[in-house]
Amino acid sequence: MKTEVYGGHLTAWRAWPGGPGRALLVHCSLGHSGAWRGVAGQLAETHECRAFDLPGHGRSDPWDGAGVLQDAVCAQIRGMIADWTAPVDLIGHSFGATAALRIAATAPKLVRRLVLIEPVFFTPAYIANPAYRDRQMVESAPIDTALERNDFRTAAQAFLKDWGGGEPWEAMSEPQQTQFSAQMPLIKAAYVTNNGDPDRILADGHIARMAMPTLLIDGSESPEGSHEVVTALRDLIANAKIETVQGAGHMVPVSHADETGTLIKSFLG
Repeated sequence: MKTEVYGGHLTAWRAWPGGPGRALLVHCSLGHSGAWRGVAGQLAETHECRAFDLPGHGRSDPWDGAGVLQDAVCAQIRGMIADWTAPVDLIGHSFGATAALRIAATAPKLVRRLVLIEPVFFTPAYIANPAYRDRQMVESAPIDTALERNDFRTAAQAFLKDWGGGEPWEAMSEPQQTQFSAQMPLIKAAYVTNNGDPDRILADGHIARMAMPTLLIDGSESPEGSHEVVTALRDLIANAKIETVQGAGHMVPVSHADETGTLIKSFLG
């Protein structure tokens, strides 16, 4: 594992050899770059894969709370691509997928093909389906209230119930519970872009003008929001398609790495 400064943040990153393609992978909130090991193994025949730890995750520098978290992640992505050779195949999961989408929409020359695994960019889903937005406001209220009160332990329990890997809170060790609770300010920091319109990628039509082939992946057992978001994005992006991994939840690239990697390998070609 290497450590370099990207986007002004000390960034830990790792690589899996392969080739001749180049794939940059961006992990989810509360995760780390090692979560991509299984998918990278599936791509080894065709791609060298690189992945980095987001601020406040893995071995990268802690998040200092200054500015917008997604801005920092996008700066990391741009820095890593600049040190490599553009265009790359860009693959993101959950919050990482929101940053990958933003890069593809605002700097399309950097991205050959785009893979978004359950991106938590809720705004297009709210626009496409106001009834879903109303349901989501009710269902997310326990997390929102706990975050507003800085009650991060309660927020972590509520958040992981829907967006975690399926392990009950009570089954986690105390160090795991403590770590997840300590990282909940990162979830709070992501709300502004998950529920907003960074760089006006929606309002100014950047997403609608994206021309690169795009693969959207969700799990059949994932929260309603995952399906709503990928459907809304599929309808916005001209050259997009959806693949659903049966039996998988939100952590599909980890829990179903072989199936996910096979879909991505076939799509990237």
